[in-house]
Amino acid sequence: MKNTSAILLSILTFGIISFLLSSFSSQSENKNIDVVILKLMGKELESAYIINDGKEKKVRDGLTGDEALESYLINGYKIEGTSAASDAGRFSIVYTLTKIR
Repeated sequence: MKNTSAILLSILTFGIISFLLSSFSSQSENKNIDVVILKLMGKELESAYIINDGKEKKVRDGLTGDEALESYLINGYKIEGTSAASDAGRFSIVYTLTKIR
């Protein structure tokens, strides 16, 4: 059951990232937008992705989820959207942050 939930959550995360990548590639020629996707489970930072110019990079910076979110907000990123998911009784929040360079 845990493996099934983990697989479904991975598919959901991949789907969100794919959607964001495809939506940015079909927009105007504005290539000066950085996108960060943070997935927080409680205070734990489960995953973080930075998408610059359509290229995705997974980041692990050793911060808790709260610290990572605060760090990006201090550095000029704005919250564009949030979503919530439940995985095996655990609740997680996915933040989409953007910044114009």
